[in-house]
Amino acid sequence: MVTSNTVKLKHLTLRGFKSFADRTRLDFSSGVNVVVGPNGSGKSNILDALAWVMGTQGTKSLRTEKMEDVVFAGTATRPPLSRAEVSLSFANDDQIMPLNLAEITITRRLYRDGTSEYELNGAPCRLLDIQELLSDGGIGRHQHVLVGQGEVGDVLSARPEDHRAVIEEAAGVTKHRSRRDRAMRRLERTDHDVERLNDILAEKKKVLRPLKRQANAAARYDSVRDEALALRLWLGGEELRGIAVRQKSATIERDQAADLRDRSDEELDELRGTLGALRANAGEVGHALERDTAAAARLETAKERLRRISIVARERSQSIAARLEGADERREDLEAERIQLNVDIVAGSQEENDARADAERRETALRALEDEERSLAEQIQLPAESVVANLRGDLRALETADRRDKSEEQQTTSRISVVDDRIAGETTEMERLSDSIKTTDADVTSLHDQYLAKKEVRVHSESSWRNADDVKTELRLEAAGAGARVEAFEAALDGLVDGNARRIAAEAEGVLGAIVPKLDAPREIAAALDAALGPWRDALLTTDVSSLHDAVNAVKGSGGGGVSFVVGSTNATQNVAAVAERFGVDVLLDLLGPNADLELGSAMIGDVVLVQGWKMGWRIVSEASDVRAVTPEGDMITRVGMAVAQPDGVGPAALEAARVSLEVVKRNLARAESHANAERRTFDVAADDERLVLERLEAAEALLAGFTEALGLVDRTRSASLEEHGRLTQRINALGEAGADRAKRIAQLRDRVAEFEGEEATRQVAWDALNKRREEVATLRDDARRAREEVTADLAAILERRKMMERRLDVVSEGMTQLVLLPEHDGDVDQLRGIQSRAEEAIATVSRHVGTLRERQREMRSKLGNANVELSEAEERREELERSTRTLGDSLSALEIELAELAVRQEAVCEGLRRDADATPERAMGIEAPELAQGGDARDRLESLQADLKRMGPINPLAAQEHAEIAAEADELDSQLGDLNESRQELRKVISALDEKMVALFMAAFEEISQFYSENFSLVFPGGVGHLTLTDPDDPLTTGVEVEAQPAGKKVGRLSLLSGGERSLAALAFLFAVFRSRPSPFYVLDEVEAALDDANLHRFLRLVDTLRRSVQLVLITHQQQTMEAADVLYGVTMEPGESSKVLSKRMTERREQSEELRAQNIEFGRRTTDDRSQTSRI
Repeated sequence: MVTSNTVKLKHLTLRGFKSFADRTRLDFSSGVNVVVGPNGSGKSNILDALAWVMGTQGTKSLRTEKMEDVVFAGTATRPPLSRAEVSLSFANDDQIMPLNLAEITITRRLYRDGTSEYELNGAPCRLLDIQELLSDGGIGRHQHVLVGQGEVGDVLSARPEDHRAVIEEAAGVTKHRSRRDRAMRRLERTDHDVERLNDILAEKKKVLRPLKRQANAAARYDSVRDEALALRLWLGGEELRGIAVRQKSATIERDQAADLRDRSDEELDELRGTLGALRANAGEVGHALERDTAAAARLETAKERLRRISIVARERSQSIAARLEGADERREDLEAERIQLNVDIVAGSQEENDARADAERRETALRALEDEERSLAEQIQLPAESVVANLRGDLRALETADRRDKSEEQQTTSRISVVDDRIAGETTEMERLSDSIKTTDADVTSLHDQYLAKKEVRVHSESSWRNADDVKTELRLEAAGAGARVEAFEAALDGLVDGNARRIAAEAEGVLGAIVPKLDAPREIAAALDAALGPWRDALLTTDVSSLHDAVNAVKGSGGGGVSFVVGSTNATQNVAAVAERFGVDVLLDLLGPNADLELGSAMIGDVVLVQGWKMGWRIVSEASDVRAVTPEGDMITRVGMAVAQPDGVGPAALEAARVSLEVVKRNLARAESHANAERRTFDVAADDERLVLERLEAAEALLAGFTEALGLVDRTRSASLEEHGRLTQRINALGEAGADRAKRIAQLRDRVAEFEGEEATRQVAWDALNKRREEVATLRDDARRAREEVTADLAAILERRKMMERRLDVVSEGMTQLVLLPEHDGDVDQLRGIQSRAEEAIATVSRHVGTLRERQREMRSKLGNANVELSEAEERREELERSTRTLGDSLSALEIELAELAVRQEAVCEGLRRDADATPERAMGIEAPELAQGGDARDRLESLQADLKRMGPINPLAAQEHAEIAAEADELDSQLGDLNESRQELRKVISALDEKMVALFMAAFEEISQFYSENFSLVFPGGVGHLTLTDPDDPLTTGVEVEAQPAGKKVGRLSLLSGGERSLAALAFLFAVFRSRPSPFYVLDEVEAALDDANLHRFLRLVDTLRRSVQLVLITHQQQTMEAADVLYGVTMEPGESSKVLSKRMTERREQSEELRAQNIEFGRRTTDDRSQTSRI
């Protein structure tokens, strides 16, 4: 049965969903809508969007790992988006969906943080609301409205139960099954509730019996408790009355002690004021004594330091004078010793050369003897012929050595001639350098004396400049502190007055300026002056009343305000002097500076006295009401009250005092800077003079050092030349001696060769001579070794003596260098003697000042002793008053504690009454005494009653009430049980009715879908057979559904044995049977015909034609034939680095042409069939 349904897809809007970054809208039309596009362009994302907006929660069906992956992730050229949004609109003209709206739009929105939103026509809603709305419109989960890639095969490979679910969804059984499930769950809950109510009712009945007993016990408990409560109230009232009597008496005692303590405090305050004056007097005397003592100690220290300076100067001058007396003789001795050392060093060098040459000769002779000894030893071991050959070899070696020595002798003679010429030139250069050294040394001595004089001038000027600069630095720091204080005061006072109004007032005619500068207040009383002036401390002074009126008019005319004006001719009280004298305080007017305007001061602060403590000020103003008192801190005391000063003491007077102090420091700083600059210029001139002389002295000393160094270098070069001359001479002598020995040896070897070449007798004589010669050579070799060792020892001694003379020469040269500097000590001696003289004069001056200070110290000690006696007496009286005050304070504290304890006791009794008897104190004190037995005691009776209550144990005072309530609850439970049993019967009836309806609906749908499946199967498999069967026909509620298919010419019935294309066509035949039986508003198929060849594709399109006019189809495909069957064609494309875009084209004309052609083909086929039939019959 095919029913008409007007719920259609109207349009789909995507934004930020998967590959669709921009807002994309697809308007669907009736019939077949085909979506095409290349792979990866986002075609299937349209199907995913439809599934997602209709409420799917599975990421697998959306082809993602997590739900947030549906949000556009960005490309190489586009950034990622923060949310995905899809809206789907339905045409609901016939209100198939249960909403009275022609168009219904559902929207789903997902943010990247996982937050999800659902909307129905723009109104927020739940996912369940959307699912129920779609289900009512014929769009269910199992109807396969959306068929994705690969899902066609899943239909046939599904279980029979899944096939049944598809049919149930199509038949509308699902909602009835949901209702049945809910009814079953409700029935189970009802059974559980019945069981639970039975248990509760049993428990209630168990509780009723003991509650009855508790109610009887509670009645007896109440009577005993009421009697105990009455006794408790009466006893509490009696205790409260006793506490009230004691509180009254303690309060009287406390007031008396407080009065006595106040009088002691007043006397103590007066005494403290006196103590302040006494301490100040004693402190001033003590400070003066300490200053004099410290000054005397410093002078004594300075005196001792000067004495030591005098002693040191005297000793150093005597030492330097003694050194100067023998300086010339010492210089001559050192010069003579230096000359002698140079001569001895030259002689030692010559002696060293001779010893070294002798050592070389001895070494050469020793080596010759050792060589001869070795040769003789070898010859004795050889035959005669070998001996001759050996002798000839020695002879040739000696002749070669003789030729070499003669050549060396000639070269050495030539070298000696060259060295002699060099020695002559070096001797001439040494004489020239010695003359230059003498001249330069005289210049150095003169420049050194000039340098010492310039240095003394520079040191003195530098000391003066440093002292002046230190004074300037101290004043600069003091100026910075004063400036910071002025800035702080100005910042604190800034904003308190209208600056513009004050400027206008100050420029008015007759205004003389602020009054504070006119009063010239010292810094010590600035805060007190600010307090005394009060509201007039910022006031401006005018010449007369007329000027005051003009200034006020000018300020008011400018729209400003906040400016005060005073006229300095106001009369002041004259009583303040008498009051100040009577109380021993100062009149504030008398403490103003020398430049103060006394007439103005008398008008403004003539009635003010300065006190050290506010209590003293309060006493004064209490007795003299026309006088005001201020403290140095700025506290103002008048007869009407007291104003406590701010801790910082900021005010116009303090600001003016700070400004005056700053000006004084700035003037001192300017003078100090001028003096420091002058001293610095003097120092710079002296330093330049010193530097110029020092540069000349250093240049002369450098020249002298250069000459001296050059002389030493030439001297060393000449010494080296002399040493070389001696070595060369010795070498010639050594070569001559070696040549003579070699000639003698050559003659001996020639004779021995001749002997060994002679007759046998001659050779025998030669052998004997050879042995004898060997013995002689051994003796000569031992003598030569001893001689070589003696000469070597002599050479070492000569070298050590030479080193000692060179070290002594260095010491002598250093001594002579030090003696060169001795001429400066002449000036040092005079300077030291001047220091000694000035130190002795300063000692005498210091001694006079110390004597004066000692005399003044004796006078101050006497004054200090008298002040300390008066202070001690006042301190004793103060301590006595303080002890009395402490005693009274302790008494007051004890009374306060007792009163507090009484109040606590009273509160405790009241609290006990409220807690134990739930009664107020008034009720307890007003209750009458209870009736007691003859001789009975109220407390004993109360304790007896309380013991009875304890013996009764815990009582449930609500037992009677609870018994009644539980009995009522038991009755109510009985009634509820009856209702639940009736409800169970009703639920069973509902479930039975639902089962019958579900069976009827399912079987009707099954028969219809089975018929459509057979038709569809015959359509896609001409001659084939397909049908549906029930797995358990006896149980229609739970039976599964098997899908069977047998194409024409095949005997297989199992789907698994079919080919891929056949399986796909069979699945599509089943799905389209469901679609035809219970059509949904639309179907979306994603590449379901991808596995079909052209023939099977034509068959698939036949299935599509069966639904073209009844439902709305959306096909996603790559097949050209499928595209040709479209009513509207949508093209999806994606540029590199961009997002998916959609183009659409209507295919109506082409579709009509195709249908006409198809009709012609059908007619032609029919005619051909008829012709064939007639031919067959013929």
